[in-house]
Amino acid sequence: MQPFTGTTLGGETFDLAAYLGKVPILLDFGSIYCSSCVTSIPHMITLQNRYGSEKLRVVGINLDTYGLARVRRFFGTFQRSINFPIVLDLELTVSRTFHVTTLPTYVLVDASGAVAATFVGYDDQTARRIDEAVRTLVEEGAVSPAVAQTREDVVLLSPDNFTKTYTDHISVVGLTGGHEGPFTLRLNGGSERQAIAYGRMFWVLTPLSLGSNFIEIRYRKGGSEATQAVVIFREPRMGEGLEIAFPEYKFHTPDREARCSPCHAMDAEGAGEIEVMTTFCLRCHSDLGGVAYVHGPIPVGGCSPCHDFTSKPHKYDLVTEGSDLCFSCHDDIRDKFARPYLHGPVAMGLCTLCHSPHSSPFKFQIRLPEGDMCLSCHEELKALSSRFVQHVPFQEGRCSGCHEPHAGDNAEYLLKETGGKLCTLCHDEEAMARHRHPVGRAPKFAVAGMTVDAAGNLTCRSCHEPHATDSEKLSPVAGGCAGCHKM
Repeated sequence: MQPFTGTTLGGETFDLAAYLGKVPILLDFGSIYCSSCVTSIPHMITLQNRYGSEKLRVVGINLDTYGLARVRRFFGTFQRSINFPIVLDLELTVSRTFHVTTLPTYVLVDASGAVAATFVGYDDQTARRIDEAVRTLVEEGAVSPAVAQTREDVVLLSPDNFTKTYTDHISVVGLTGGHEGPFTLRLNGGSERQAIAYGRMFWVLTPLSLGSNFIEIRYRKGGSEATQAVVIFREPRMGEGLEIAFPEYKFHTPDREARCSPCHAMDAEGAGEIEVMTTFCLRCHSDLGGVAYVHGPIPVGGCSPCHDFTSKPHKYDLVTEGSDLCFSCHDDIRDKFARPYLHGPVAMGLCTLCHSPHSSPFKFQIRLPEGDMCLSCHEELKALSSRFVQHVPFQEGRCSGCHEPHAGDNAEYLLKETGGKLCTLCHDEEAMARHRHPVGRAPKFAVAGMTVDAAGNLTCRSCHEPHATDSEKLSPVAGGCAGCHKM
């Protein structure tokens, strides 16, 4: 085994060469977000105390790739008791060297520098196996073959640890190892959902948050709870500040299909017949149908217009990327986008940022209800949702009542009209003509923060907020009309 170097939590340089080939080493790969990793820390402390650094060297390898301040705060709670170095594996180079695919993982290295045993997951049985392996290695110089060759029976097959995706949900698949379950998925230490177990497998579909997603599978084993976990990062397709150097996770790779092929047909049937090929896809991707709005090609049998069944090395890649793929069928919409100002996702050709390419419960296959969809990017408006007085379109989440969702001629927030014309889209024009307030004229007195048009004249927005406020009539000032006028 080759030594590695790294930086410890305290900022010191760590070099495994100082111990490799001289003393047994127990490498503890974990994350602060992994409950089993945290549970095992006192056990690691006990082992280090029991044998001392002359007979055993425990080394913690922390795999949390960002949020270092939080990692430091966490281990600060152990600062008086922790007796082994915590090496930061920010680039995951160490964990990849040891083929760590699931957390926690423990690698026991003998005094000659060879890997003697590997343990995946942590529960009462595994703890006893680690104890026995360390004891025999320290006292007898070797781990018994029975312990070294024992493998974890529950295996997470998908997704791969420390990868990234652009999708908002993902299937988690694993081997039950003969355990009846239930198998429960916990996302980021919070929400839980139960997996479906069938035969030797379990499966569960989970949504993903933007950023890091810690996916933990919990199950019963030998009277105690056992867990295994993977980390997958959901990266947005646009915007900055949430990028990570993980490889992109893709399912239909040759090695993964080789693992699935004993039980599943992995090659599309039908010799090019589109309908048969789509039926083949829906055997596994059944979640793509059965909702109110399904992308037209799917119910008529057409995965192949968008996905390349012959792409390599990853099968079923998109035939082309971005809006070019959408325009290959929806060319009639392309002309509607030929306007001076484009919505950000449209300008970047990211139709699927708002629209699901497969299916959705919402009209036009938008991913969320319209208002929620807009606020998922325009977060600065979320606080307005708690205001007492709300403009009806904003309250009902009908943002497209005032704003063009794709492209427009108005540079100001893609509004459908300028000035008072926008308001007349809903408000009776005749009634507005009787409005006593001098819209279109200069104000008689100035009010701090008052909105006026480019000519300095009053507009509807001078007296009414377009989204929400705490004052009557959507007034931008406290007290409504009385905030500016003596009533």
